[in-house]
Amino acid sequence: MWFVLVTGFGMLWSALAVLAHLRRVKRRPDDPSVPAKRALLAAAVLATVSYALAMPPFTSLLHVDGVWLNWPMIMTLGNSTVICVHMFYLFSVEERATAVRIARREWLIYAVLTTAVIALFAMNPTASDYDITSAGRYQAGGPGDPFAAVAYILSMGFSGTMNVVVCRLGWRWVKKAKGTRWLAMGLNTNALGQIGGLCMVLHSVSYNLALLFGIVPSWTQNVVETPIKGIAGLLTMLGLSATALSLWIKNSRLVVWAHANQARRRLYPLHQRMYAAFPSIVVDPPPSSALKDFLHVRDASRQLGDRLVELWEGRLRMRIPYGTRAVAGELARAEGLKGPALEAVVERACLEVGFEVARTGTEVRVELSTADEASRLTRQGEKAAEVRWWQEVHDARKSPVVAQIRTRAPELIRASATSGAATS
Repeated sequence: MWFVLVTGFGMLWSALAVLAHLRRVKRRPDDPSVPAKRALLAAAVLATVSYALAMPPFTSLLHVDGVWLNWPMIMTLGNSTVICVHMFYLFSVEERATAVRIARREWLIYAVLTTAVIALFAMNPTASDYDITSAGRYQAGGPGDPFAAVAYILSMGFSGTMNVVVCRLGWRWVKKAKGTRWLAMGLNTNALGQIGGLCMVLHSVSYNLALLFGIVPSWTQNVVETPIKGIAGLLTMLGLSATALSLWIKNSRLVVWAHANQARRRLYPLHQRMYAAFPSIVVDPPPSSALKDFLHVRDASRQLGDRLVELWEGRLRMRIPYGTRAVAGELARAEGLKGPALEAVVERACLEVGFEVARTGTEVRVELSTADEASRLTRQGEKAAEVRWWQEVHDARKSPVVAQIRTRAPELIRASATSGAATS
């Protein structure tokens, strides 16, 4: 039952992967994600074929002159599948040069190991260990051939190692993909499948070690491994499908627009205040209310870009009274804040005092314009980082530190007021 279910799902997955790959390459032949998609396509096809070879009529067709050819084919294709899954992750997470270097090393190691496994198989290719039908040792039990036991241990040991490698890389990707729920679900589902595969490997290696030393367990190998292999295979295929689907969803026009529109709307209150203080910074005046801004849904990406540029322009024109940053930093640290949270609260506190200075037109001795957070964003050079930063600054408006600085704004302005021109 498990093999039928997994093979059926694998055939569907393979067909969808092939169609998606061909469509993507035709539309965007220079797409940098093509290597990852090809690795996923290869994994889908190899997994389906390896599962199918364990089912009739292939078990009979590949039994030629007493030689069980399907066993080395299944082992070779199964381990190749795990390598392709790892390559899919590598090309999705790592730089291409790094991914290629690691993949080449893995294929070289696997080529040497496969040669050894096939050599062991050739020692006694008619052994019942390789017969995966109900008459074979895998299902019927009994003593095993020592060459076959070593072949099992080498092949399954490599598979278990790759299960661990794929799990670790998948969890690293989950940490990088915070906030992308579908992607995290897909990665975690595949990780569960890899853990199931590792459990099967541990049983297989232990079972064949026992046979190698003349100990015949009282249960058959397939009783434990077949259900685990079916569940693990299904979870792996579901996880990879969800991961691939989430990447497509993440990069689809609708989701890109939705993220840009949400970020644009979240920045509206802060942008509106900046516009009120410095009207000349904007290209097009923002809507007069949050409701009108909510209803303005066209060109979200362009509007978000304009809003970011205008926020930075207003920030550069803002005159923050000297000493404000130090006072705000001291209050924030007293509240136990640190890292990005502290920086956002301090920046929001400075902005509140700066808005007051702009409103009153008071000449003040100002803070240096090269703020720490600005240089941090310049080093990162990412639009997403700027969006996150300004959203954090916007959310910090409710901080008690900001409330205290807002109350002390007149005091801070008087302390830095000058009769002449302000300095920077």
